[in-house]
Amino acid sequence: MVLAMPAALISPYLEQTLRQRHNSHHNELLALAHPENVVDEQLFLHKIINKALLQTFGVNFVFFFMYLLVLISTISISYDVYGSIIECSGLSWSYLWFFAALGGVLSLRVRHAYYSFFFFLFAVVVITNL
Repeated sequence: MVLAMPAALISPYLEQTLRQRHNSHHNELLALAHPENVVDEQLFLHKIINKALLQTFGVNFVFFFMYLLVLISTISISYDVYGSIIECSGLSWSYLWFFAALGGVLSLRVRHAYYSFFFFLFAVVVITNL
């Protein structure tokens, strides 16, 4: 989960860049409103929509696989270096499910959810160290 946090920080900038690219088509759509333009509106709209969808899909696809390669290489290198520590620490699937549930809470992007996250994280640390 920690290794995926940089992707969460990069994603809004990527989305903003895509929106700016899509906004450039807005002027083309406004040009359609003028009566002197004789174009097939339906075909033009389909072209713009298809272009926007392909751009979004392409950029997200490339970003996903580039970040996946970074994650795979980082995890494999860290496992080669620190693998014995991970194997001796007693990590199990219950920890994975716990952190996956926390990821769902953090995805809410609400300040109270973050407060709850840190409170329960603190409580878990205190309870496990008693």
